[in-house]
Amino acid sequence: MNKLQALTAYLQERSLVEPEQLDSWTEQVKLKLVWKPDVDGMHMGDMRYRAVIVLERFADHPTRLMALVGSWLETHDPERDRHELETPEFAVEPLDSDLFDVEIALEFVESLYLAEDDAGEIQALGKTWSFKPYDLWIAEKGEVASHGQA
Repeated sequence: MNKLQALTAYLQERSLVEPEQLDSWTEQVKLKLVWKPDVDGMHMGDMRYRAVIVLERFADHPTRLMALVGSWLETHDPERDRHELETPEFAVEPLDSDLFDVEIALEFVESLYLAEDDAGEIQALGKTWSFKPYDLWIAEKGEVASHGQA
């Protein structure tokens, strides 16, 4: 649940509330099995989950919080449309004229990968695998060569 951890850390770094006033957790975790070979291993499946972040006694403008969440998603979760994820929901409960309790609910999808490993504990497709954190490398620049020339 790397995306939830990263978004939570991002919000904590903004000092929106005291650390003990910010909490996050997951709900409704589902696993869609894929079993598709990839460059560095096996794309086992996609984990889809509902993430909840709560800020207690938030004293800033709620739309600033919405802008921070929206900009983080734009930068760090660019495939939301491909996965047809719902837009984030913000429940804002006023405590008085200056303080709010805010609950943010949103969905994430994270791919899970296995690496072939003779000493692994996971048996699938006639091979032995280990779960390993997997960084997907995507080329941002490149050249196209034609007839041996760049």
